[in-house]
Amino acid sequence: MKRIGAMAAVALMALLLALPLGAAMAQGDQPSSGNLPPATLFGTVMSDGLPVPAGTMVVAMAGDEKIGSATVMEGGTFGPLEMMQPTGGEMMVTIMVGERMTDYSGEWMSGDLQNTMLAADLEAVMEPGADGKDGLPGSPGARGADGKDGAAGPAGPAGPAGPQGPQGSQGPEGPAGPAGAAGPSGPQGQVGGPGPAGPWGIIALIVAIVAAIISIAAIIMGRRTA
Repeated sequence: MKRIGAMAAVALMALLLALPLGAAMAQGDQPSSGNLPPATLFGTVMSDGLPVPAGTMVVAMAGDEKIGSATVMEGGTFGPLEMMQPTGGEMMVTIMVGERMTDYSGEWMSGDLQNTMLAADLEAVMEPGADGKDGLPGSPGARGADGKDGAAGPAGPAGPAGPQGPQGSQGPEGPAGPAGAAGPSGPQGQVGGPGPAGPWGIIALIVAIVAAIISIAAIIMGRRTA
């Protein structure tokens, strides 16, 4: 009986020692999630045929979790962008350039290596530069055609009277106007003195003298005949 009890005790101790060793071996057979090789991405970031400026950040996101980043180099190239295994459960990876989301979307795979071209909104990732100096004035352009006359505006206020100009030359005499109406009769004038005898007065005097002579002669003749 003592021999059986001793054998049971040894077996129990061996079992207790084997459990931690078995657990350690089991863990050694299963690779740790933190030790999985990352996925790698490299390529070019372009927008409207132009490379994104050097120094722009390219960030890999799995949901709200950042799993890797890289900096854009000259010519818009980037990489290698190593993307670690997501820990939040979201395995779909999206890529951001600066503060803008690109059109890239893919499932994370350990050890995956991709060469891709990312498209981004260039205006959103470029920082505004300082204003440049003004350029030289350009040559004057050709004269354009005259436009149509606009509508006449309202008349402005009358200006002050100008100085009187010199007297002009006398113009030609105009045509005679119609005769005016007869004016009122004036007061009667004084009686004038006798005027000089006219030729008809002398003739009348001569005729009177001749008539008187004839009369006198007739009287004398009549007395002689009586």
